[in-house]
Amino acid sequence: MIEDNLLSLSYGRIVRKDIESNDGLLPESFETYQIIRPGDIVLRLTDLQNDKRSLRSAIVGEHGIITSAYLALHPTAVEPRFLAYLLRAYDITKVFYSMGGGLRQSMKFSDMKRMPVVVPAKEEQAAIASFLDLETAKIDALVAEQQKLIELLKEKRQALISHVVTKGLNSNVPMRDTGIKWLGIVPAHWRLLALKRLVRQGSSISYGIVQPGEPLDEGVPFVQTTNMTSDHS
Repeated sequence: MIEDNLLSLSYGRIVRKDIESNDGLLPESFETYQIIRPGDIVLRLTDLQNDKRSLRSAIVGEHGIITSAYLALHPTAVEPRFLAYLLRAYDITKVFYSMGGGLRQSMKFSDMKRMPVVVPAKEEQAAIASFLDLETAKIDALVAEQQKLIELLKEKRQALISHVVTKGLNSNVPMRDTGIKWLGIVPAHWRLLALKRLVRQGSSISYGIVQPGEPLDEGVPFVQTTNMTSDHS
């Protein structure tokens, strides 16, 4: 209870969490949490058989506390940044997934303390870590730029679809107001029908909750009844 900087491992990064949060995901007491320091390496080695997408390791950049469900390593005879990159490489190549045991296929320090690691000379460790810091930063910057472009293209794609299906391909045809606020004007020669005249209901879900997933370009369109109005459903 001498630290109150709450940290968590989130997809390969150590991030801060609000210790005063009331989101129901925090414990009543942090007495069992472990203290971590800059240069430590944190690994999440639980549920190995079910989650093969998350990045399970990260190097610590600040003092704080983190759940004891994670394994925290304090490098003593190796350059911390080099070991962090090495364990990330092991993580990416799924080395950990062939280890561990128990119902949730988890690992403890006793399970991995004899795991072989390559150890160059200290000077070479530092040189490798510095090189990777520089090059990965360049790649991260490029990824960020590409991500912005991808988001803009997604917006353009959606705007194109929305415009064409409600306004048509010919911008010179006469238009008429549908009287529906969210639909606006449409080509005058288009019909306006209730959806029920164009489709039939498939198999319904009699019980349960359906959460929306990622948008897909193929498959069967799904519309919740709560998203439909009585006037035009």
